[in-house]
Amino acid sequence: MGLEIPATVDAGSLARFVQNVQFGMSIQARDGVTVEELEQVARVAMSGWDAQVRRLD
Repeated sequence: MGLEIPATVDAGSLARFVQNVQFGMSIQARDGVTVEELEQVARVAMSGWDAQVRRLD
């Protein structure tokens, strides 16, 4: 099952968002942040993704 992103969404901006979250999480993981804290960041990041995709739909 694939995810269709509406044409009105700025895919480049969303890609940069994901890249920056991933980079930040990798630095935090390297520095000893717990899995639970990283999972919380991922949940918040995904809610941001969802909000952008829905808002621009």
